Amino acid sequence: MNVYPDTLPKALAKGIAPVYMISGEEPLQLMEAADQIRAACREAGFTGTERYQVDNARSFDWQSLAMSGNTMSLFGDKKIVGLHIPSGKPGTEGAKALKNWCESPPEDTVLLITTGRPEGRFQTSAWFKAIDKAGVTMQVWPLSPAKTRSWIEHRLRACGVQAEATAVELLVERVEGNLLAAKQEIEKLAILYADQKVGPQQVLASVTDSSRYTIIDLIDAALGSETTRAIKVLNGLRSAGDSPVLICWHLGSEVRKINSVLSKIDQGENPSQAMFKSGVWKNKQPLVGKIIRERKRLFWLRASADCSYLDLLSKGMAHGDLWTEIAGFVTRLSGSRWPLMRVSDIN
Repeated sequence: MNVYPDTLPKALAKGIAPVYMISGEEPLQLMEAADQIRAACREAGFTGTERYQVDNARSFDWQSLAMSGNTMSLFGDKKIVGLHIPSGKPGTEGAKALKNWCESPPEDTVLLITTGRPEGRFQTSAWFKAIDKAGVTMQVWPLSPAKTRSWIEHRLRACGVQAEATAVELLVERVEGNLLAAKQEIEKLAILYADQKVGPQQVLASVTDSSRYTIIDLIDAALGSETTRAIKVLNGLRSAGDSPVLICWHLGSEVRKINSVLSKIDQGENPSQAMFKSGVWKNKQPLVGKIIRERKRLFWLRASADCSYLDLLSKGMAHGDLWTEIAGFVTRLSGSRWPLMRVSDIN
């Protein structure tokens, strides 16, 4: 059963599942969800704990996990077995071990799996389907600016902080993409201004700029026609030391997926099927569906041609400044029409 961070408490209230899997790349949501599961398990009498770290799926002793499920804790307590797979890839042996565990889960043991963001279409794998069938799965993603605002407003109210709308906007700008920092700054505001209404001046005085962006933020801003934000995110990635080559690869991958979607639609498939088969993540399908309706096929053909140029430039097989060309490409990608010239054409 798949749940979301805001529906997890209801799922836990219905009873403890034998297996939980939380995956994603937003550390605070992942940590808080795992804490909620552990707390609910403790209330249900699961007091024992064991933890395993899978840094390398090939060298990890998966038999030890199986033995843990078949062995009572030292004092006979019900236990929680934590399994952390940073890469999200259990490998061949791990996939088999997880599938076997889920097909016959131990009565007095809860398996809590936490992973980074899995690559590819992991949700179609046999091991993931086994976990989803036997227990609860949840993916956590970095929040969009709008969802970040709602999250911050909720946390401010929970901490008893009254904040002006402009203060909230400024806080979102300063902590976007970094919920851990947002949590800390909100707690700080609650201490400093317990009896005052917080305005932008107070936020400027006490909240440091700890915004953090990902390449996903860049892609979402570009596909969402947010040119100003896309360039801001790109500058943030550059300041953080992100690789321009990696950025080019992700941009190219997204354009290839969209062209694949369009090709499949031309062949008679419906948009949902086309997006699924092209590897478009479920949480991004509404955005991709909207943009392919709004922009003509020629737009994506030109975008594909520019991606090929960026690929050559990133490999030193073309002339130009890579960061400048990426900025130009992102600007074009976030527009409704594709201009005929790129930066290198003008120089």
